[in-house]
Amino acid sequence: MTKILLVFHTSEGQTAKIADRIAATLRNASVDVAVHEVSDAPGPEGFDGVIVGDSIHAVHHSRPLTRYLRGHRTALDTMPFALFQVSLTSANPDAEHTASAQALVDELMHATGVVPDVVGLFAGALLYTRYGWIKRRVMRAIVRKEGGDTDMSRDYEYTDWDAVEAFARDVGRLVRAAPLVHDDGVKTS
Repeated sequence: MTKILLVFHTSEGQTAKIADRIAATLRNASVDVAVHEVSDAPGPEGFDGVIVGDSIHAVHHSRPLTRYLRGHRTALDTMPFALFQVSLTSANPDAEHTASAQALVDELMHATGVVPDVVGLFAGALLYTRYGWIKRRVMRAIVRKEGGDTDMSRDYEYTDWDAVEAFARDVGRLVRAAPLVHDDGVKTS
């Protein structure tokens, strides 16, 4: 059975929720998926492919996921590797916002030296009811500039779950199509 390692970092839970949906989609396709928060994630050795996911905060990827990618760059270069990024920027699908979201992926690749085979840019969630007083108002000011939802009495989920599932299926096909590398270093199809 194909084995995929899914490593993620989440701040408010939406990236974890997306990671769970990706894992469920892959499991429904008979793929064995090991899901780990980056803080307790094993290395990619022994897996047929790796997916990493991160949320964007203050216009940057998280330090823990960046460190993980740097630390495992050599192994990730030898196997199918996918990245998904979660941000409010991706809630606006126009060319300008898509380019901004892609620029964050490019920055991460430059900082870590990794190059994913598949990238998913997913909108996250605006969780006003979970934020503290200051963050709630800062987020509302940012969202107001973008013409978004400013009613702080409720939360907003912008994630396109069909796109998340399509990403998972794409990664599953990629990993299944990759040659297998045995412990002796020999590749087979």
